[in-house]
Amino acid sequence: MMHAQTPTPATKLRVPRSAWLILGSGLLLGVWVGRYMWDFAAGYNGALLLRAGLNPYSLQPLLNYPAGHVIAWVYPPLGLRLFLPFTLLPYAAAINVWLGLELLGAALLAWIWARHFWKFNLLTQPAAMLILCFGLNGALLWQLTTGNVGMVEEVLLWLALAALLQGSDFRFGGLLALAALLKVLPAFFLIAPLVAFAQPRWRAFGWGVACLAGVFALNPILFPAEWQQFRSMSTGGAAAGASAWQQVLDANLFQYERDSGADNTSALFFWRAALPAVGGWVAEKTGGFGQPGPYSDELLYLLGCILIAAVSLFHLWRYRQRPAAFEPRLVMLCLCLVFALLVPRLKPYGLVIAIAPVVYILYRRQDAAQIGLLLALALIPHYSESALPLPIARLAKIAFDFLPLITVFAAWLLFLAEMRAKPPALATASRTE
Repeated sequence: MMHAQTPTPATKLRVPRSAWLILGSGLLLGVWVGRYMWDFAAGYNGALLLRAGLNPYSLQPLLNYPAGHVIAWVYPPLGLRLFLPFTLLPYAAAINVWLGLELLGAALLAWIWARHFWKFNLLTQPAAMLILCFGLNGALLWQLTTGNVGMVEEVLLWLALAALLQGSDFRFGGLLALAALLKVLPAFFLIAPLVAFAQPRWRAFGWGVACLAGVFALNPILFPAEWQQFRSMSTGGAAAGASAWQQVLDANLFQYERDSGADNTSALFFWRAALPAVGGWVAEKTGGFGQPGPYSDELLYLLGCILIAAVSLFHLWRYRQRPAAFEPRLVMLCLCLVFALLVPRLKPYGLVIAIAPVVYILYRRQDAAQIGLLLALALIPHYSESALPLPIARLAKIAFDFLPLITVFAAWLLFLAEMRAKPPALATASRTE
């Protein structure tokens, strides 16, 4: 006689001990490094100067800087209002409140990524937890160390992308405008409604344009004097040029001479480090020939941007030809990597935007042979030029400094491969035929 088997109750998902260990270690380190937060001091003292009726963009009044860091506010005046409530507290108390908000922001980012983009329980995936807490040169820890407003920007940006996935066009536009309020660069994701779906979402794009225009218009309308101070500060570091656009370009794109190596891991600074290394070696061997000329790093950077944009658009066009395999979240995550590869200034905390795409593609293509590329990056040796006096030695040192950027580039290549790959169902059907 056949007996029906009684259904087994659904087992509760087991959280590995390693996940708790990683999470606990990350939290302890986050609280520890949160003692510094020098970028928070810029907003706090800028708001103090604003309340006192002084120029918040001036360094002179900051000689008696309460936090010990003489850093002026450098973003549009509307964003400075975010810090006004903190000036009601002493600096020591305000920085602790800000650290708490940063930790909540990190938890919110993890929730958004796991729920809307990764589609798995983060606590059951120790590898994802490891990348989240310590990956990309500790990007999240760097964010907590500096206390930069980038955490606010990241949370608003990912909420905007999640709203776009959920079909909320107005919410996407409003959140994206708020995310771009400070550093402007998140406005890049205005293209998401046009490229991340099988059919362009023009309504979402229109809301994005309207909200961005409205929010940025508030700066000169509500705060005309501070807006003029911001404009003067923005172009103040530019060399005298033949035209206004050249001054603005020099001030906002090519002025970061003080950044180097791990301080700025953008593609622009990769070329700025690589060209003298190779050109200098060639010049040593040829008696001066081969030294890179002025603006050569900027020109190569711009050419690289054009190439990355063109290759990405080509793969996106090919991907759209297969509607059965098309996934908007894959395209959105790929856009995050493109953004990280294109921006001229990529501070260590700026790599937070690449955490979600890297985790996604590692799990999505974990059976692919190319996935070893990402893992092999961690094994790049740090040669010394004296031990190996060849161009490869200098390039190896640069590769070590720019390892996060190279990881982003490798992840971008894997996203392009995923766009070319057949979905699992189609691949299985083609093998059985």
